[in-house]
Amino acid sequence: MSVPTGTERPVRRRPVLVAYCGLAAVGGAFFLGSFAYPWTNPEDGTIGAGALPRVAGLLLFVLSLALIRQESRTGSVLEGDGQVAETAEHTPEETRRIRAKLLVVTLTMAATALLIPILGMLPALTVMTLFLTAVVERLPLTRAAAVSAGVFAVSYLLFIVVLQVPLPFGLFDPATWSVL
Repeated sequence: MSVPTGTERPVRRRPVLVAYCGLAAVGGAFFLGSFAYPWTNPEDGTIGAGALPRVAGLLLFVLSLALIRQESRTGSVLEGDGQVAETAEHTPEETRRIRAKLLVVTLTMAATALLIPILGMLPALTVMTLFLTAVVERLPLTRAAAVSAGVFAVSYLLFIVVLQVPLPFGLFDPATWSVL
């Protein structure tokens, strides 16, 4: 981020403030929602399900508040944006496609959040990655599947094996099938 020199004063941009407020709301929601889960597992004292969303939510909330304060006080100018909302580099058709992609990605994230209780965290994120890489980014299906498998493998190793965080398993939870 750079601040212009001289007499120019950056303007407070309403879309930027709205975006930062949205991020603060998401961070606050994750932070508050994390209190429904334990900080540590009572059985063995390892990191509990509430640790990651609590820390990440708090960090996102605090950083968003700092960005809101900065934008409100001094405005901001991003390198090369010339303080304009639309750049002349994009045709109206390109701008429409960019906005459509943004909408699809946002709706995909919302759908993924709704699928987590059904499919579980890792399968839902894997399906989301496959959809975004194959449909939105238009990668070849084999490459999109490889990227999705890699996301699943790294997430499994990081959260299940290394951190031992109990993630929601949805229909893949053995407890669900033992009841039947």
